[in-house]
Amino acid sequence: MPTTIPGLFLIVLAVLPGAAYTWGVERQAGSFGAQLSDRVLRFVGASLVFGVVLSWSLLGIYRWLIKGTDPTSVGAFVGLWLSVVLVTALPFVCGLVVGGLYSTRGERAGWFGIRRWLSTRREQQLVQALLGRTPAPRAWDDYFSDRPNAYLRVRTHEGTWLAGRFAEDSYAAGFPQEPDLLLEEAWGIDQESGALGREGLGYGLYVPTTSIAWIEIVREPADGAGG
Repeated sequence: MPTTIPGLFLIVLAVLPGAAYTWGVERQAGSFGAQLSDRVLRFVGASLVFGVVLSWSLLGIYRWLIKGTDPTSVGAFVGLWLSVVLVTALPFVCGLVVGGLYSTRGERAGWFGIRRWLSTRREQQLVQALLGRTPAPRAWDDYFSDRPNAYLRVRTHEGTWLAGRFAEDSYAAGFPQEPDLLLEEAWGIDQESGALGREGLGYGLYVPTTSIAWIEIVREPADGAGG
């Protein structure tokens, strides 16, 4: 453990920026890191980037308020507080933006103040550069992290058809949890042909992972009608 203000300052600089950025991303896009080692690598990598970006600002604060002052003085405390705010708030906001762009990449809903400056292609390139080519560990997580508006046809292991509408009030459990589904509205479906009906049934539908044999996904039409 560090016993001096400079030592504590270095520990904060090495850990907090990456942690704050990762928490911001996962707040929007979900937690895709099952192992502690994965998160440590992300923390360190992001901290290195933000350490380089913020180095001159942090050095200025350090020299202005901490260096040569009593560690218990008000100036030292204020300097340390400003440094902590700088290395946590900015990375966290950046993480929120990146995670928000990723989680709404399909419909490009929300974040209009940023998207007005980004074409679809540039946004995809930016998110891929910051999160990697395949940030989601499973196809399930990649698809449902986009929170699509769609109708799902589920075939159970017993051969029964289930159907429902997946939209804003629905939920799909993400990695590392088992991939179960909570559909905001059950939908009519013909048990013989598997064809979707024309209207909802007025109640939600929970589909546990143990009952799912496979799923068909039908994107919701622009007019919101089923079928």
